Amino acid sequence: MAALLEHESQIFLDLFHQDGLVVCARGLGIDRLLLRFLRLYSEPASLVLVLNTSPAEEEYFIDQLRSDGVVHLPRRVTNEVASNTRYEFYTQGGVLFATSRILVVDFLTDRIPANLITGILVYKAHRIIESCQEAFILRLYRQKNKQGFIKAFTDNAVAFNTGFCHVERVMRNLFVRKLYLWPRFHIAVNSFLEKHKPEVVEIHVSMTPAMLAIQTSVLDILNACLRELKRYNPALEVEDLSLENAIGKPFDKTIRHYLDPLWHQLGAKTKSLVQDLKILRTLLQYLTQYDCVTFLNLLESLKASEKAFGENSGWLFLDSSTSMFVNARARVYRIADEKLNQKGKVSGNSDVKKENELKRELVLESNPKWEALREVLNEIENENKNSEDFGGPGQVLICASDDRACAQLREYITDGAEAFLTRLYNKTFGKDEKAGDVWIKDRKAVKSKGNSRPDTGPQAKKNKLATSSKQNKHKKQQDRTIIQMIGKTEEESKEELDVEDNKELSSSQEGSIDETIPEDFPVNLPSDSYYGIFKNPLTIIHPLQGCSDPYSLTRVLHEVEPRYVVLYDAELTFVRQLEIYKASRPGKPLRVYFLIYGSSTEEQRYLTALRKEKEAFEKLIRWTGTEEYSTNYNSGHAGIS
Repeated sequence: MAALLEHESQIFLDLFHQDGLVVCARGLGIDRLLLRFLRLYSEPASLVLVLNTSPAEEEYFIDQLRSDGVVHLPRRVTNEVASNTRYEFYTQGGVLFATSRILVVDFLTDRIPANLITGILVYKAHRIIESCQEAFILRLYRQKNKQGFIKAFTDNAVAFNTGFCHVERVMRNLFVRKLYLWPRFHIAVNSFLEKHKPEVVEIHVSMTPAMLAIQTSVLDILNACLRELKRYNPALEVEDLSLENAIGKPFDKTIRHYLDPLWHQLGAKTKSLVQDLKILRTLLQYLTQYDCVTFLNLLESLKASEKAFGENSGWLFLDSSTSMFVNARARVYRIADEKLNQKGKVSGNSDVKKENELKRELVLESNPKWEALREVLNEIENENKNSEDFGGPGQVLICASDDRACAQLREYITDGAEAFLTRLYNKTFGKDEKAGDVWIKDRKAVKSKGNSRPDTGPQAKKNKLATSSKQNKHKKQQDRTIIQMIGKTEEESKEELDVEDNKELSSSQEGSIDETIPEDFPVNLPSDSYYGIFKNPLTIIHPLQGCSDPYSLTRVLHEVEPRYVVLYDAELTFVRQLEIYKASRPGKPLRVYFLIYGSSTEEQRYLTALRKEKEAFEKLIRWTGTEEYSTNYNSGHAGIS
């Protein structure tokens, strides 16, 4: 087990000597702290219960302790342990991960020897109010055991900014009196990490004019929806419904916090506006995270679902919406006879219109971040050629937002932008074209071979009808997916939207990537958590979110030990995690490339997350009335703050 860093040792000692609630900044290693306590109490002489951990988290902690040589490993109390044998199970001691439902029953029936419990460790303690079962367990424990400890951990300071007297209620439910605050700007944390900070290269990527125009349009529509929401609900907090907050990740929870208790009383207009806000936030994310084809596909699906299912999204008829569609299409294709259409000479002739559609030319605008990534990889490659001083070529880890972004990057790196986007376009929009029609580039190729006429016989018409029927069915399913997305949380919506497109993306990759990507990468990780690119030096892509294992990024850092990390997408928790990783390996080089769109909602979202966490800690500091914290706060992007 890796040794604790200076500030981590101080946190451990403080909490060991006096029970309390530890609130750390995101990414500062709250899991490392809990792991140290698990290590301490993993012995038969103790009986320690752990609350609020998921099965995946429990598996990670057990694996870490096993690799550290711990003999009496933590055990799980699940429904697989018979109720009549659980008393003996508890008396064997050690650390126990138990489900809340079982613990409630066992406390009420005296099946658990409460007087023998050494203490309880509470993970993700900010949720203690929401999860009433855990609070009830702690109350039953305190009633029957006055001596045992209660130690609580969380790295979500922002959660204490919602609700009335949130921190007081959490601490009351935890039965603790001491609050330990460890923000990133704490003088002990800041001074230590500054001594061991990695080399950071910030690359501000410029969005294309079309992307900027789309972003402006979405923000205009988002602002209009927020004004309408405030007009229909004057009681809502104006500050929380600002445009800056609306583009941040926690906004969905903020809206639910205010509206869920009143949802059954709200009018149809308010509910529709809430749904529209979720869609617009998804559009902003798609604009910066994915390619032009994927973004246009989402837009066209929204418009198709509007017609097919009669959903009333008023923003689709705004001028800003028209501009958004025009620019989104311009990134993907242009019409050869565009001027003719603009003059209105063919407006009444549908046949000429259809002929014009056949002359659609693909533009397929490349993602600007892709080009920046290519330059970074070239720089790393050149540096690796002269890497004798470092003991050979350095491993490379590229981190993107999710599985789809990672899959796209892998195909871009191996096949190039044009080949990838063309294949994705044909998969996504080719099915909507008439059977037998081809794009202008292909038409020129066919003409050069000869003027053979297409088959127009009965069999061709039959095939054409079958193809059209299959395509219409697929399109209806896709539109229904969009409709189902509306009304769900942002995370659920994103996952459902990804399903259909990821299937298409995967199928388009199978033929090309499998031939070029070597198999059996020397990485001891689940195959679904990373995407291999090159073997020498080892270069892999890993998603920041959506992994079945919440600690997969932690595992990959220590398994791969990269010398270069490319942050294709910014994520505050992982940025801090890289700081801890570098500080725990003094003397070993680490360069972090930080790619971010300048003057974009992506940049604003990251800076807002930094500011919100800082404000949350400052509020908690004022509540405690202590002055042991430094205001030495670095507002730079990488924070590396």
